[in-house]
Amino acid sequence: MKIGCSTILYGGQELDLALDRIAATGYSAIELCAIERMAPHLQLGQETAYYEDIKATVAERGLIIESIGGSGNFGDEDRFRQALDAAAAVGAPLITTGPGGKPDDDASFGEVIDKLNRFGKQAASRDVRISIKPHVKNAVYNTETALRMMAEVDGDVIGINYDPTHIWRTPQEEIPEETLDPLLEHMFSIRIRDVKTRQLNICPVAQQVAGEGDLNLAALAAKLKTAPRVTHAVLEIVGTKEMPVDEIDPVIQRSFQAFEPLFF
Repeated sequence: MKIGCSTILYGGQELDLALDRIAATGYSAIELCAIERMAPHLQLGQETAYYEDIKATVAERGLIIESIGGSGNFGDEDRFRQALDAAAAVGAPLITTGPGGKPDDDASFGEVIDKLNRFGKQAASRDVRISIKPHVKNAVYNTETALRMMAEVDGDVIGINYDPTHIWRTPQEEIPEETLDPLLEHMFSIRIRDVKTRQLNICPVAQQVAGEGDLNLAALAAKLKTAPRVTHAVLEIVGTKEMPVDEIDPVIQRSFQAFEPLFF
């Protein structure tokens, strides 16, 4: 399995700079973010020429687009439809997003499933798949609800974007490497970082760098790299948008150095 990096790490910077830094560090793929206010690196609703330029810009760095980061778009159906179009236009096989909804609320869970099934059909028509992250405070937030989701959707077009730091922070206090086995076959994508404490809100940037938190990263990597439909483990750290570039660079470099041998 290879290592990728989300452009969210450089959410406050231009795309060219983000790609240069990511490629120079040694990552082979990107999650290209279309996240308003956090990482607007991919604009939606643009002409074909714009997306062709994006494809060329990424390829010039020797990178591939592992996915489009679509967090925050799923709640706006028109915008998410545009995100699906953009993913198809740049040749991204996946769009990643959170499920939204409320935890432990059957009505809310049902609404999420209905929306997923509607969008699943639209994604399939564009040859794009939707990868859903079990996310704290959302309707799908732990292993149990992730498996429940997968039982009610088309698993060829909808799968899991697995981030163990969210599973770690569930009220059930799961130990991700002990509970992830049933999810491996459903994983379309993987997000990697570390986390300190089990509080619902994510910890500071320094504690998301590999080795600075509480996760058993070696045990997690040993299992995650066996996921049959995943090609890259992608670094995703939040909280860097306002940081100077010379402080972000060491974050992605230290993370690469720690994660690369675990997933090789």
